[in-house]
Amino acid sequence: MRRLRANGSGGDPSGPTATRRTVLKAIGVGAGLAGFGASTGVAAETEEPWSVVALPDTQFYAEDMAKYPGEMTQWIADNHAEDKENIAFVSHVGDIVENADIVAEWEHMDEAMSTLDGVVPYSTLPGNHDWEVNMERSSSIANYKEYFGASRYERKEYFGGAGPTNGDPNRDDLNTYQLFSAGGYDFLHLALEWEPPGSVDDPSTPLGWAQQVLDEYPDRATILTTHSYLRDNPTARLDRVQEKKDADGNRDGNSGQTVWEELVAPNSQVFMVLCGHWYKYYAEADQVSTNEAGEEVYEMLANYQAREDAGHGLLRQIKFQPGGSESEGVPDRIQMHTFSPSTGEVETDEDSDFGFDLDFDARFGGESETVPEASFQQGVDGYGGTVDTTLYESDPMTAYGDSETMVVDTREPQDSENAAQALLRFDDVVGDADGQIPPGSTVDSATLTLECVNDGDGAALHRMRTGWDDGDTWDSVGGGVRTDDSDAASTPDAETGAVDAGTVPVDVTQSVQAWVDGDRNLGWVFEPAGGDGCDFETAESGNPPRLTVRYTASDGTGGGPVTGDADGDGDVDEEDVEAIQRSVAGEDVDIDSEAADVDGDGDVDIGDAIGARNISEENQ
Repeated sequence: MRRLRANGSGGDPSGPTATRRTVLKAIGVGAGLAGFGASTGVAAETEEPWSVVALPDTQFYAEDMAKYPGEMTQWIADNHAEDKENIAFVSHVGDIVENADIVAEWEHMDEAMSTLDGVVPYSTLPGNHDWEVNMERSSSIANYKEYFGASRYERKEYFGGAGPTNGDPNRDDLNTYQLFSAGGYDFLHLALEWEPPGSVDDPSTPLGWAQQVLDEYPDRATILTTHSYLRDNPTARLDRVQEKKDADGNRDGNSGQTVWEELVAPNSQVFMVLCGHWYKYYAEADQVSTNEAGEEVYEMLANYQAREDAGHGLLRQIKFQPGGSESEGVPDRIQMHTFSPSTGEVETDEDSDFGFDLDFDARFGGESETVPEASFQQGVDGYGGTVDTTLYESDPMTAYGDSETMVVDTREPQDSENAAQALLRFDDVVGDADGQIPPGSTVDSATLTLECVNDGDGAALHRMRTGWDDGDTWDSVGGGVRTDDSDAASTPDAETGAVDAGTVPVDVTQSVQAWVDGDRNLGWVFEPAGGDGCDFETAESGNPPRLTVRYTASDGTGGGPVTGDADGDGDVDEEDVEAIQRSVAGEDVDIDSEAADVDGDGDVDIGDAIGARNISEENQ
């Protein structure tokens, strides 16, 4: 699209003059926005509303280095929690920048969108301006892929994948999908590139890849976001392709109408389509269409770049409001709100503040099964069990347990030959108390979320085998931690990979499952993964490490015994230690030999009693 300032020509190059909508209601900066009412997490039964936020085209903000993108994402971060706006997902509709060859524009938007990292699931997709030459798909899209490509999301729990992949670096993996849960329902989100090419019958094309994703998750209600789909005045799906022809006179893109006919209408799980791009008049449009199954699909356009100051930070909040009981006759409803977190302006006209009645259970496939989740972070919900420190070879007798950063490096200080190792542990993770993971559970996922201070090569996390505390030093542990199966395991349970400053999620499922199964939780030592070290914030900082665990509790009918639980009562305590000791002494004691064989060597001996005592003490 061409640039449009106030009183400029419309989004259609031949369009009429656009004027600012006069129905905006100024209520003061930030005032009243809490009433427009999500956090990441698992599905849980709830009668509380939740939201999805659509971020319109930000290209002019990027070009002007405007404050609005950062203020939009900051508002989302500040209000995502369940007791505020309960924001479950954020979808950017594309045209992230105006000039794709200008790195500063990408850096500006990267900074703004990074505010959402580790806070709420989100997606981006390439609009026509995100290619180096506008409307030319054959031109470079390298900057988009560097800043907002699949590598940005691949370690995030909600990220499903990218595609299609055909060996063309300029065309591969521009389309992504995400999985999130809200209100007790499980959702799929598809983020498809501008005028997604191909056919649903060809999985090597974006439309075919998208069809494969839908086939993989047939029971998930789906929101599809693509850049160009619907237009305004008159409201209708685009029936023409704007992509420029290549040197051979060909173009690959599909119009909004084709996307509807091939992908949306035949797949009844798609209940909503979001888009931007068009701004001929006020650049808001919505319509309700009927798919091939006879169900309603809500199609919505929002793009405010033609407004004064390119829309002054207007965003679209899509609020899902559960109704009352059937006897009360209050329907479930999807309600749109349009406002600017920067100026406090709220749009109240029928194109900006509207909604649809919808039976959530019927359309979303019924409420999902609640998956238990436990989260451990210093100072949150009364948790105080995070222990961390750094061992410095260059300062071998000083303890750093009260430092706000922990350091992982092969050369600390720089240009020296001295190493620095970080130690981190979360105490009281496993147990029967509220908020703990019950012994014998199956760990579905465990994510360690770290806040990295600088770019670096990252670290390998080796499970500790000897005890330590935050008063230890390089010398007190015998000259640093040895990762040779003595002090710590020789093989790491997890690796961060190369890290950038910001939020770093690490998959630590293997470690947590071992602890749940009865191994003693002694935390990890962080070994440097290369010569470029990195620093992470500690429990003493404003961004403590967080351990988030999703698990399936044992029903007592399977999954094997709990290691050390010799008497089979579900936990490991002094009674188990005594039972093992009596069995070793030759007394006739009824014990679970498999559970009592703590070290797994095939017999029960005094070493197992010691192991059971260690587990018992760890669980206290």
